[in-house]
Formats: sequence, structure tokens, C-alpha cells
Amino acid sequence: MKLRQKTLLVIGLSLVGLVGVLYATAYIHLMKHTQDLEVDYTTQGVKRALDALDEDASNLSVLVRQLGAWDDTYNFMADSNKRYLKTNLSKQTLSDFKLNTTLLINSDRQTVFSRGFDFKYQKGIPVSKGLQQHLTASSLLVQHATPKTSHEGIVILPEGPLLIASHPIVTNKFNGPIRGTLVMGRYLNADEIKRLATLTQLSITIHNLNNVQLPPNLQAMTTALAEKEKQKELGEIPNPKSQIQNGKILVRPLDENAIAGYTILKDIYGKPALLMEVQFPRIIYNQGKASLIYLLLSLLGAGFVFGIGNLLLLEKMVLSRLASLSDGVKSIGTSGDLSLRVSSAGEDELSSLGGTINWMLETLEFSLKQLKSEQEKAEHLLLNILPSAIAERLKKEESIIADSFPEATVLFADIVGFTKLAARTSPVELVSLLNQIFSAFDRLVELHGLEKIKTIGDAYMVVGGLPKPRPDHAVAVAEMALDMQEAIKQFNVANNVDFSIRIGINTGPVVAGVIGIKKFIYDLWGDTVNTASRMESHGVAGGIQMTEATYKCLKDKFDFENRGVIQVKGKGDMTVYLLVAKKAIARG
Repeated sequence: MKLRQKTLLVIGLSLVGLVGVLYATAYIHLMKHTQDLEVDYTTQGVKRALDALDEDASNLSVLVRQLGAWDDTYNFMADSNKRYLKTNLSKQTLSDFKLNTTLLINSDRQTVFSRGFDFKYQKGIPVSKGLQQHLTASSLLVQHATPKTSHEGIVILPEGPLLIASHPIVTNKFNGPIRGTLVMGRYLNADEIKRLATLTQLSITIHNLNNVQLPPNLQAMTTALAEKEKQKELGEIPNPKSQIQNGKILVRPLDENAIAGYTILKDIYGKPALLMEVQFPRIIYNQGKASLIYLLLSLLGAGFVFGIGNLLLLEKMVLSRLASLSDGVKSIGTSGDLSLRVSSAGEDELSSLGGTINWMLETLEFSLKQLKSEQEKAEHLLLNILPSAIAERLKKEESIIADSFPEATVLFADIVGFTKLAARTSPVELVSLLNQIFSAFDRLVELHGLEKIKTIGDAYMVVGGLPKPRPDHAVAVAEMALDMQEAIKQFNVANNVDFSIRIGINTGPVVAGVIGIKKFIYDLWGDTVNTASRMESHGVAGGIQMTEATYKCLKDKFDFENRGVIQVKGKGDMTVYLLVAKKAIARG
């Protein structure tokens, strides 16, 4: 047996043994770590689904508190003014807030008003008779120890689980005596669960624990969760503010491609009511398996190269050629020029190694160009989402970005009639129309040097004077508003529609910044923003309504119509003005 063959045999046996030990060790540790990551990822996904459900319940509770602690509701319980019902509890209101059930119950536990609504089919439905069992004199929903007491949670009805909230009917200042209870609810039906699933980007399913046809695997999970709750084992810590979470989460693989997390949801009385199931693809697990294969191939490849190198060391002239290759690689590394290549003349193993190095250099050169191209795309995308100054600060890894601006002008715009059009227009056509309008607005933002903050449905928000302060922010926003009206007119002519836009403007101090760790958005906060929104919502179709603060900044350059004093929710009486046009002198 030749020396080359003997060396090859020894190296081969050593390589097999080494690769086997390394692979077995990596398999034990890597797969355990992968499974732990998979369980943690699934657990966090279930918590995200629970948080979304909690937020849904909190939003419903906030709405009930706002209407329950309101002078108009309080007065209605005394005078039964039907105008209140038409204004505040119409079918349109229930549809807008996605409410299936609304009840007003007086202090004698008598139902003064009840209305059910199916917002999917936009029609009234009877209030569930089963709900009456939860509204007796001794029921938790109608018992309020103080004017600020509220209840929210889940009740199980024959029609299905209902997310419900109640609040005593008191004045705006939470003064009594309590004149009754406001109860509102939203069914946790398939459409609502689908909405939550879309919102969280999760596959969520909810099962009724009272269902006698519950599959055996789900019955087993229910039993396991109940046992885990009794044993008080270390695990998930329940949210102390939550009214619907049981706290414990179990994770079980379904097959090689799917895994699911389970938890029990309590009803409003603290009893187990529903089983939440959240399914995930087993991406982490399959990636772990693939990583093991790549590791094995990498070990074999590295061992092969090592063995060939040792064989070549036995031959004369090998060291010089290896030194030449080494010098060539070092030269390329020192220069940083990946377009250079090492010498690969010949047809033996060393030549093959030289060719492999050149292929690697070509690959690295190509990858570097691709990386540079992707970096440019990412930079463009980031600048399209955030102002350039804010983007630069984020790239410097600032943990919190929040700036206070003593004066800025905020504009809210809403397309009048768009909601009605949405009900009779296909989604593609609807989005196309909205895209045309907002694209025109975006071009106006660039033209006037303003900052677009966000769009919410058919609403559009712009600010002037930040992130880079400018003294003429109010003028720029006013000109933008007038141009927006002209853009809508042109859009109507081009598309044969009859849209109008309602605009609200306010000037004052704001706080702007970026919060959170995912899906960044540059946003504004402060009373100035809220007031600008009120100017829009309390404005007139086709009008540009603004506060007195903005009027004072613009009165010398624009023509106005004094609308007088109006009642603004949350602000009281305010003097407002309607922007008409730029003064003739200013236009000249």
C-alpha cells in the first residue's frame, strides 16, 4: 500500500469518527435548543393572540365608559329623549363600533332600551334572550359599587361567546346618583376571530368548553391545562389586568409541519369558558433539521479538504505552490479588491483549490454587489417610511426618539362619502380610487415641504414645522389644504364621482417621535393633534375648518369665514374659522 493510500485511509477513518462524534453532540444540543425555541416562539404567539383579545375587550370597555359616564346618557335616563337614541345609538353607530348588543338598564333593573345588530349583514337582530340571565338584579354586570366601577369579559350565550362590558350611567364627572347601567357586547364569532387573526397574523381558533362534540385531542388539552392550573407549576404568569386569561399555556406538536399552543379563556365570572388554539408552521424545527444536514456536509467538506491538503504535503513542490496560493489570497485580502484572482494553472488538486478560491471570490464579489444593491433599496424604503433625520437617528440605534416642538400645524382630512362608496364598490376598485387620491396628496406634501404622518382608512394626516422646524408651517399647511380641495375637484372630473373632503387644522405644541421595536412609524401626540382631529370631525363637507390659534397665524394672508362658536366634544365651546382662499395681495 502506498503512503498516499495509507495516509488517506488513516485520515478517512479519523474523519468518519470525528464527524460522527461532532454530529451526535450537535444533534443532542441543537435539537433540544431548537425545540425550546419552538416552544417559546409558540408561547409568545399565544400571548400575542391573548393580548389582541385583551385589547379588544379594553377598547369595548373604553367605549362603554365614554358613553356611560356622559351627561347626555345620564339625562336620557331621566327624560327618555328619543333624539339621544337617534344620535348616539343608531344602527349606524352600532355598525361603526361593531356592536352586536346594546342595552340601557335603569336603576330598577328594567331595560329602557335594547338593540341588536348584525354588522356583517347590516341589519337589526333580536337581543339574545340568554343575555337576560346575566342581567338580573344579582348579576355582576348590573352591580356597581361606585360610579367608576366597570366590568368587562366573556359570557357564554346560546348564540355563542359574547365579549361584553358594562358601566354605570353617571355624569361626565362620574357623579351620581347612578341612574342605571350601559351594557354593550360583540360576539366572538368566526368573523371576529378572523379579524383578530388577521390583526395578529396568527391562525387562531376558539372552542367552547361546553361543546359535547369537542375533539378528543382538545378535550385532553383542556384537562391538561386544568391540571396545570391546579398544580401551580412554574410557567406563564397571568396578566393581572386581564379579565379573560387563565394564565397557563401548553404547547404540543401536531405533526412534522405544525405545532399549536393552547390556553383557557375565563368568562366574566372567572370560570373556564373557552379553549384558544393558535397553530404555527414548524419553521424553527425544520430549520434545525436542515442545519444539522448542512453541518454534516460542512464537516465532511472541511475534512475532505484537510485530508487532501495533508496528502499534497507529502509531495515535492507542494509547499511552494501552496505558498503561492496563500500569497495570492493575502494580496487580495490586503487590497480588498475582489476582482483579483489567484493563479490556478494546471489540472491537479492544487489547481482545483485555486479555482475554488477564484469561484469563492467571484461569489463574494457578486454577493457584495447584491448586498450593496439591497442596502440601497433598504435605505430608500426606510426614507420612504420615516423622515431622513429620524431615519439617521434610528440607524445610530437611539433607543427612544421623542422631540418636543413648541409650535407646529397639524392637518386632518377625511373623504366625505367614501364609506358609502365602499359598501357598493369592489375592493380593488376602492383601493385604486383611494390610491389615486392619496398619491395626489403625497405629491402636494412634497411640493409644500410638509411631513405626511399616516393614513387611517380614508383619513389623511399631515404636519408642518417638524421634524425640521420652519417659521411658515401654518402658511404651508393652509396652501396644502387649498390644493387638496383642488385635487379632489380634478379627481371628481377625471373619475366621474362626487367626493368632497373635510379638513381640520390646528396649531400648537406637539410631541413627535418613534416608539416600539417593530414596524416603526413617526407619530405625533398632544392636545394640538386631538384638537386638529376634532376640527375635522366637527367640520363641514368641502370646508377647511381651523382653530383660532391657526387663524391668528394666517389672517393677514388668507380670507376666512367666521363660523362662530361651536360645541366640540372634549373641548367645549370653541371659536372656529373656515378657510376660503388666499388673499388677492398674497396671491399676487
